[in-house]
Amino acid sequence: MNTINVIGIGQGKKDLTPAHLKLIQAADLLVGGRRHLELFVGHGKETLVISGAIEHLIDQIKKQMLEKKIVVLASGDPLFYGIGTTLTRFIEKRYLVIHPNISSVSAAFAAIGEPWHDAKIISLHGKTGHNFPFSSLAGEAKVAFLTDKNQDPGFIASMLIRKELSNFRFCVLENLGDDKKEKISWFDDYRKIPSLEFAHPNIVVLLKSVNPRNLVSPETHIGMDDSLYRHSNGLITKSEIRSITLSKLELVKKDHILWDIGSGSGSVGIEASFQVPWGQVFAIEKNQDRIPDIIHNIQMFNQSNIKILNLDFPEGSEQLPDPDRIFIGGGGSQLEQIMETCCLRLKEQGTIVINTILIQNMETAIRVLKKNNFSPEMIHIQVSRSKPMPYGDRLDPLNPVWIISGRKPLIKAEAL
Repeated sequence: MNTINVIGIGQGKKDLTPAHLKLIQAADLLVGGRRHLELFVGHGKETLVISGAIEHLIDQIKKQMLEKKIVVLASGDPLFYGIGTTLTRFIEKRYLVIHPNISSVSAAFAAIGEPWHDAKIISLHGKTGHNFPFSSLAGEAKVAFLTDKNQDPGFIASMLIRKELSNFRFCVLENLGDDKKEKISWFDDYRKIPSLEFAHPNIVVLLKSVNPRNLVSPETHIGMDDSLYRHSNGLITKSEIRSITLSKLELVKKDHILWDIGSGSGSVGIEASFQVPWGQVFAIEKNQDRIPDIIHNIQMFNQSNIKILNLDFPEGSEQLPDPDRIFIGGGGSQLEQIMETCCLRLKEQGTIVINTILIQNMETAIRVLKKNNFSPEMIHIQVSRSKPMPYGDRLDPLNPVWIISGRKPLIKAEAL
């Protein structure tokens, strides 16, 4: 049984080495896409075109490798979203020799003079692009899309517009490596991109625009400094309390749905949104005067998976999807009514966290959780921050906070 040489063509025939060409010349069978095989027309080789029926292709390769020397031609690097990856799933690796070459992504970033070690790479080949969580790109600074004829630059631009991700520079690179047809186009306003036509193959690169008014570092983390958020009269969950609160919410899945009730400045919801890039955060605030602060802070951090609702909860709660997690940072005299609705709507095994500085609300929270068969836990947090004095430092205490949490139990099926 012969080994199969899988050769990456790179950006064109010029990227093939003499060793590559010697293997191709010695092959009995060339396998590749039509575009790859056209590079070797006239060599008199038997060819097999890679089409959508991958199982049939694999069967043909397995039968013919018994007697024939086979070379599989791949775009770029065979193991980078290429045919090489597919072959390793169906053919023993000892019968495969992979010859890497320049990948389309490395060529794209080289063409625009940008390093790409920190880029997020997304392949839309053969996938339903509508399933890709575009909102997860809000925290990315550099993205490359491998497109196809359905998930093309126009589709990507449309999804960015829908998710209100407007602070990327949008680059389309067509026919990379073709000296006559290669074209690189930049767009700052991508509303017109869906109406344009682009040659295939192409790659889309997104680079985060630098906004001098945005002073927030893209290197976000849990418990960021309070000064990074705009808030009114100190109405913000302080960074230390925010960190503990988020740990109690246990956002373990990237697609969790979170209700942030009494959102205030939106700080808890925003930091939660980093942890649920495929999910959704609903920032619910009844005080209309605080809504501009939430909007400002969301825009500063460029998060698109947060929806603001100016509601006096539980008014309007019927329009919300059932949550996996709930945070209540406000409630006042309506806490019991708010919690009853939350306990009803929270998914089984979901978590609820309540922060309060009021003794009465601490008692209410524990009582309502027990009434609804939760097993509440409570911690009391006292934080003091150092503050400089003329001859040293002193500790300046913040308001103590009770953090009450509980998990909704499974509903036991009635015995038959």
